[in-house]
Amino acid sequence: MRIVVISLLALLLSLVSACNPGSTEGSSEQDPKGGYALGKVTFEDGSPITGDVRDYMISISGISEAGEKVGYTPIVKDGSYMQKLVPGQFRFNPGKIKVRFAEADFMLDLVPVGPNWDKNQDSADGIVQDFVWKPTGQRETYGQQANPNNATHWHGLNVGLLFQTWRSDTNQSPTVLPEGTKLVFTLVPTSKGIDGSELKPITIERDWRPKDTTPNDDLNDLMPANYDLTGVAKLPDGTDRPILLQGNGVYPNYTKVGKVTVEYDGILGGMWKQSFGWVTD
Repeated sequence: MRIVVISLLALLLSLVSACNPGSTEGSSEQDPKGGYALGKVTFEDGSPITGDVRDYMISISGISEAGEKVGYTPIVKDGSYMQKLVPGQFRFNPGKIKVRFAEADFMLDLVPVGPNWDKNQDSADGIVQDFVWKPTGQRETYGQQANPNNATHWHGLNVGLLFQTWRSDTNQSPTVLPEGTKLVFTLVPTSKGIDGSELKPITIERDWRPKDTTPNDDLNDLMPANYDLTGVAKLPDGTDRPILLQGNGVYPNYTKVGKVTVEYDGILGGMWKQSFGWVTD
């Protein structure tokens, strides 16, 4: 009798589990509601969005059963939205989030959760579509390996670092560092992150490859914020040489501290890639 009871209990638990499989990370826990599109906007871990958010742009388009083109732009309130739909087939368009930072509004991407966001779905079944905001991380490049020197491959802020073959302040060629040198850069935040987070200093090491077309990689995918940037070259013989930076208003002279700032891209609405030339002292 005990064995039968245990077996029946196991069967009951399996049926409950099948009916409630649980949500995938980042996907909505809401059930579909016939005739509606609904969902939420969160960070990738499911936590609520923070930062000075001014607006969300979520767009739904489709064809009604009457053969008419239909479009919706639902309001996101408290991180969620619900939009009533006419009978028909609908799909989502790429979403955006408008965030205020450094006295500018930045239009940044919202990443749709799951593979069905751009596929036609029947409104009668109800449509659930969530979005996440990724201030940092590799962009969805369809399986391609992200390039650390291509700012468009990353959600975060990129800082370009170009070795200068001619010093405009002294009109001389700088010393070329030996192969095997390590470039160590430190970024000390001078503001909160664009998501409102408190940040800590970051140290990033880059290889020096004097024979390559790109002798050193950029500092890529940083949390968008303002930073003080410094650097030191660690030579193979164990000695150090300070790195001097030129850029962001500093020209033709060089400085030991570069000012990294988040600047609005008036063309795409995102962030300009910050760029500095560098030499060693």
